Amino acid sequence: MIDENTIISETEVKVEVTEDNINVEEQLSPLSKKKLNKSIAKQLLIKDDQEHLFYIENKIISKKEQNLLVQEYFKKRFLKDFMMLVLAALLITIAFDYFVTPTGRTGLFPAGIGALARFFSILTFQNDRQMQGSFYFIFYFLINIPLFIFGVIKLGKKFTLTTLIFMSLQIGFDQIFQNIPFINPQEFNFIINFTEMSTKPNAWNTSIWLFIFAAIAGAMLGVAYSLVYKIGSSTGGLDFLTIYYSNKTNKSVGSINRNVNLVILGTIIILNTIILPISEINSDIKMSVLKSMGVNEANRVGLLDEMWNYAKAMNSLNPDYGMTKLFENYGNNDLSNMNTADFARLVEYVCKNKFTGDVPIGYIIKMKVLFIFGPSLFASIVLVLTAGITTNAMYPKYKVRTFMITTNKAKDINKLLIDKGYQNDILNWDATNRISGNYLHRSVVMVAMTVLNWQQIEKEIFFKDPEMKVTILKTKKVKGIFKYDIKNNEERNKIVHKVRNNEQELEKIKQIAIVRLKKENEKLSKKINKKSTKNKNQNN
Repeated sequence: MIDENTIISETEVKVEVTEDNINVEEQLSPLSKKKLNKSIAKQLLIKDDQEHLFYIENKIISKKEQNLLVQEYFKKRFLKDFMMLVLAALLITIAFDYFVTPTGRTGLFPAGIGALARFFSILTFQNDRQMQGSFYFIFYFLINIPLFIFGVIKLGKKFTLTTLIFMSLQIGFDQIFQNIPFINPQEFNFIINFTEMSTKPNAWNTSIWLFIFAAIAGAMLGVAYSLVYKIGSSTGGLDFLTIYYSNKTNKSVGSINRNVNLVILGTIIILNTIILPISEINSDIKMSVLKSMGVNEANRVGLLDEMWNYAKAMNSLNPDYGMTKLFENYGNNDLSNMNTADFARLVEYVCKNKFTGDVPIGYIIKMKVLFIFGPSLFASIVLVLTAGITTNAMYPKYKVRTFMITTNKAKDINKLLIDKGYQNDILNWDATNRISGNYLHRSVVMVAMTVLNWQQIEKEIFFKDPEMKVTILKTKKVKGIFKYDIKNNEERNKIVHKVRNNEQELEKIKQIAIVRLKKENEKLSKKINKKSTKNKNQNN
């Protein structure tokens, strides 16, 4: 299409005659813009109209085909995908409400953006675990808003829409669980009541249960992630970035998520530890630090008297025979003479009863450093690793295997592979197979593909030849050009055939294209007239 800004060239020939020879020079010089008047532009438009009309028609047809594909998806596949999203959202909500949130701010942290959302929920509701659990999903949704925009641009509308539905389902399930009597997380507990157990001073096995909860929650999260990935969606957060990177580099989603999430997890646990009050730090960590202080140092900073008075107050509420005897021994004596064993007993007692006290800043820092490398971090790592391993096991998108198929119907299997969109090498050769002393002639078909793709076409391959044999070889790596995806355009081809063979629909599209072309030409003509009028006014 030619517009008023197009520069049109004219040819100028210059002949120079001398005694020895004749020089001919040809120069291309552009016409001035004033020469590109309305009549010239219209002539150029007429020549270009047919080509542009064809372009508009194809554009309309492509849009029509895309709309029909979307309609087909919602008719046939959306309900199945939606049910998988429901199941995945249910699993993740159960994992968080019943296994992650009950561990409190000194317990489990999810990975990635989830760790950030949990940190914000803890920061907002420091002493209310129910609100921490509910607002985790809300904060997670809000943090994802910029990533939704990235998803629409880089990963497609369907990917982003299903992710949005999934996250909305999580919020919905959480609200249902929180408000139903008996099954809400405050009244109902899986296996044990972790919240109640963590408040008891002698619950030495709290850390063990933290790791058990991490393994259970990680397995549930891994199953949920794989269900979401199988339908071409995500759980939000860093999935937008890791799936985009995974598609570009052909690396496993679970492995990428695991590596990135561990870095974010460590950062969030450090930030949480910085704001963590000393009363929330594990009693065994406090015991270790205060015992290392010794009697003399504790007495010098005034902490010994403080622990002694705290222990007496706690013992009056809940008498302990061992502490009562200790009080009798040192009732009228100078506490600085307390021996190491009695000092250790005093420290253990006050720490198990949530002692905080005026601990010197140096010892508080030591406690927090030990907490960073304590059960919370390593149990959270178990959570992330378990989720990653489960995801890779259930969604082996980039796990390649070599399949050697021994068959009598090699041509049929080759055709099936091509029809299904297999894009890599298909190796064929004839072989002699010896079975029970008999020699049989067979054909061998060898292909390399992902486990996930093989699972999708395995039944159809066996249907072609029920007597064939398949030997599966573990493949460490495929070097060179290798297509991980199977491009099955069967559905798209049906849509294209449906649109392009409908004469009535094509005629309708042609009329729409003519109307659009006419409008574009009218708009261009107005622009040319306006430009021409402006040039005339400037010349005058």
